[in-house]
Amino acid sequence: MQSDGGPEFKKEFRKVVLNYADKYRASRTYKKNEQSFTGRFNRSLRKECLGWRKYRISEVPEVKKCVKEYLIYYNNERPHL
Repeated sequence: MQSDGGPEFKKEFRKVVLNYADKYRASRTYKKNEQSFTGRFNRSLRKECLGWRKYRISEVPEVKKCVKEYLIYYNNERPHL
């Protein structure tokens, strides 16, 4: 998992993220290409898969399934410029 290193990705996030991802990496400061890639992917994931609403804890298994399916689509079938 990669984030843009914003303030919402500090201590608590870093503690929990490794429960869900094998690796965690924050993009380097002032490297606009890294941050724009992360931001663009996050926007695509929200727009095409999750929507902009907040999810309840009880919805996590459904959301995980949706994200896994979207990642397969995103990496293998979705056209990229």
